[in-house]
Amino acid sequence: RTTLKPVAAEQDQKLTYMPLLIKAAILTLKKLPQFNASFDHDAEEMVYKNYFNLGMAVDTEAGLVVPNIKDADQKSIFELASEVERLAGLARERKLTLPDMQDTTFSITNFGAFGLDSGTPVINHPEVAILGMGAIKEKAWVKDGELGAHHTITLSLTVDHRVIDGGDAGRFILEMKKYLQNPMLLLLA
Repeated sequence: RTTLKPVAAEQDQKLTYMPLLIKAAILTLKKLPQFNASFDHDAEEMVYKNYFNLGMAVDTEAGLVVPNIKDADQKSIFELASEVERLAGLARERKLTLPDMQDTTFSITNFGAFGLDSGTPVINHPEVAILGMGAIKEKAWVKDGELGAHHTITLSLTVDHRVIDGGDAGRFILEMKKYLQNPMLLLLA
């Protein structure tokens, strides 16, 4: 993010961590499609989505709303940044339309916006999972045998255990970790 921030500024973009997390989530969802799905109660079966409409929880004076970035998998990090800013602005101005909030396939909520390290996100029905992100903080960390200050984030994942088990949830977090520890992978995808 530090490297890309000046490039984003040249294009009148504000680059927060959220677009990077969204990009990592999309790449993870492509590898683990059971998370980009819903559960059809009547047919008692999973409905896998072939599109990626990523929801992002936005705190407003009127309460929490979850607009989504349509076809997020087809957007660059800078395009995702624009959509995050646009949708958050519309949410705070209470100008979201119904299509802005319909057909979400997976959601992310940001506890870090409140300075919290972690939380337990609640699944946005009919989705089958939601990712929570804590505050990104610099902490003492041992890396390659050396103690140093490193940025860390706590991710939490809530899943519908009727259709996703703990093993798959663990694999999801490990895949996210891979992208976040080596963000160049986000640019290469």
